[in-house]
Amino acid sequence: MSEKQTFGVLFGIAILGTITLVITNGMTISGIGVFDTALLEEFGLTRSELKLRGLINLVASSVIMPFVGATIDRFGVKKMLVIGLFFIAGLLYSYSLIEAAWHMYVIHFLFAFAVSAAGTLAVIIMVSQRVKNKRGTAIGIALAGTSLGGVIVPQIGLRLLNSFGWRGAFQWESIAPIIIAIAIFILLKPIKYKNKSVDKDVKDEETGLVEFTTKDAIKTPVFWAICFAGIFCFYSILGVIDNLFLYLSELNFTTEQATNAFSIFFAIILIAKLSSGVATDYINEHMLFKIQLVLMISGTALLAVNSANLIWPSLILLGLGWGGLYTLFNYIIITTFGVKSAGKIGGIISFFEGVGSGLGMWLTAVIADFTGSYSISFWFIVGLLCIALVISFFIKPIVPEKEVVAVS
Repeated sequence: MSEKQTFGVLFGIAILGTITLVITNGMTISGIGVFDTALLEEFGLTRSELKLRGLINLVASSVIMPFVGATIDRFGVKKMLVIGLFFIAGLLYSYSLIEAAWHMYVIHFLFAFAVSAAGTLAVIIMVSQRVKNKRGTAIGIALAGTSLGGVIVPQIGLRLLNSFGWRGAFQWESIAPIIIAIAIFILLKPIKYKNKSVDKDVKDEETGLVEFTTKDAIKTPVFWAICFAGIFCFYSILGVIDNLFLYLSELNFTTEQATNAFSIFFAIILIAKLSSGVATDYINEHMLFKIQLVLMISGTALLAVNSANLIWPSLILLGLGWGGLYTLFNYIIITTFGVKSAGKIGGIISFFEGVGSGLGMWLTAVIADFTGSYSISFWFIVGLLCIALVISFFIKPIVPEKEVVAVS
């Protein structure tokens, strides 16, 4: 990797990551919610039965992520991205053919494999391997795709739903992953390292990072602090995001109003992801991490009041907090443990994040069904975020145990 990278190269790589995540996350997680009302009416499901799909998806994803991460490290991120995107296309088309709830559960189980191969971890590795200067900015731009998907995909989905019904909408959406897979195959050049060996506390001249093996990373308290903070934070945000349409309906929002609110919420998250990525190049990322958590706690507390008048203040605070936090989670993992074993290390951390995400999607709905509203569900999330804030004080830079030397 050249020491001097033009802005065009940096921006191009980052934008390719953005577009990929718009498809992988937007069409399989954040964009699915626009079809919730239609699916509930079609199959006569309860909220918790519908949201069981998210638990299946993300818990399955968390179990396989360490293995997918190792596969990325071995075979390269380009191959995994292309395979994953084609797999997503096939599953989106299959969604249009379901005739029972268990068909939906099977598809979301298989989504776990597809999104693991072509999702956030793969994109972070793709960008981190190719960008040295302004890495935080590039990661922030790329990760904005997870939020941009929440802005764009529901709007597209709503219009396709109104024009073709939910089955036709899924068939049209299945075209997009194929187009992006072809673009990646043509545009993305593989990365080959001169020296594939990785030693703890050895700074690599190509990445500019101190590289850890998986074995050495899991021995550090920082690694486990990131894992457990990840469980609570991802439980919290996915619990809110995946239930937001139904919660807004509970507050008498129409489908169009809920869709617009959802898109604006993701636009706020997108802005926060971009700004926090840039901020990491100038401000200590560990301090920013704590600030974002406080914003999330404040926003969720307002949401738990269960008042339509507080929807926008709560969503603004929550969106700003989570957007920055999401970028910082991934940035801190890379800057702490390096790139060479990022697939394996990130895969293990993603296991914890995935378990938290799946439980958040499902249990938030379960508690709402049991209590009759989402208020208690959101107060529970406030408590989890407070625990995460305490854990965040254990997430700090690791001081090398020996002098850092260059890899020849």
